[in-house]
Formats: sequence, C-alpha cells, structure tokens
Amino acid sequence: MPRFLPVLASAALLLFAGCGGDDGDAAGGAVDLPGPVPAGVSFANPPRSAVDAPDFSVELLDGTPLTASELWQDRPVVLVFTASWCERCRDIHAGVAEAVDAHDGAIALLGVVAEDDVEPAKDYAAELDLGHPVAVASERVWLSYAAREPPVVVLVAKGGKVLRGFPGGVSGDDLAHRLEELFAGR
Repeated sequence: MPRFLPVLASAALLLFAGCGGDDGDAAGGAVDLPGPVPAGVSFANPPRSAVDAPDFSVELLDGTPLTASELWQDRPVVLVFTASWCERCRDIHAGVAEAVDAHDGAIALLGVVAEDDVEPAKDYAAELDLGHPVAVASERVWLSYAAREPPVVVLVAKGGKVLRGFPGGVSGDDLAHRLEELFAGR
C-alpha cells in the first residue's frame, strides 16, 4: 500500500491544481496590471491646453475592478479601444504593446472592449498574450473618448490629461516617438 501513496498524492495535486475557478491568471486580468513605476523615472508635464481625461470604473476580463485614474495617477497610460472581431485592432494593439514594453513598466497599457464583447475578448486576450490588462467598458466610456468604432488609441499623461487621440489606431513606431516625449529630460 505505501507504494501507491506517491501516485495518490500526485493525482490529488493535479486535481486540486485545476480547481478553484480563480481567473486571477487569465490573460487581460489582474495578473497583467503594471507594478510600481521604476525608480528614477520622471515624466514631463503635459501642456496646459491638455484636457482632463474622463475617469471611469470598469472590470478587467477576470472580473477585477479598476478605476482608470488609479493607472494614470503615477504614470502615463495608453488606452486601446479594441474589439475581438477587429483584425486591424489586433495589429494595432500588438504594436502599441511593443512600444509600451520598451519602457520597462514606466507606461501602462489598458485595452478596452465593449460590454457585448466579453467572452470573445477573453479569447482575443489569450491569443495576443500581450501581458497588459483588458477592461470591459460601457458605451458611455467609449463615447467619452470619442471612440465610436475600434481601433482608437488615446494617450493620457501622468495625472490624467489627454495628450492625443488616434482614431483608426497608430503604428507602433509613431507611438514610440510620442512615448519618448512623455519623459522629463529626454
């Protein structure tokens, strides 16, 4: 009987590892939220003419609540209004993620999908596997950013000022140039 104990213990571990229903590791969820801003990073002040970014509260794809101002309190944020069915959005979102990733956590990226796109958006996030959160937002949130149809990319400065919107998206190279302008002393 003792020789069966290791087999029984292994089977139990496998069984319990798949249980629990915790989506905390789901692509686009809380696991993809940015950590602290890297030490020594400072950001340029936005122009005085920049308008306040409309704040909003949403849930990430795993159900984690998030308020947008929590992200832009300490760092710039790039919002990507996207959709699971939009092939162009995939390329835009991936290019934006690459430009953001070049700054080692100093800038946040938040994908935003519509409320009627939740389940397909989970597959979209898993397929792209960008390592950034994806939020589910109401039509009111979309319209507050003039995002009537995806893709729309919006650049928000640290502190919550809209710096630029890109209806139809933006290339990763163009965004990379814009992101460099966000840092003080560069």
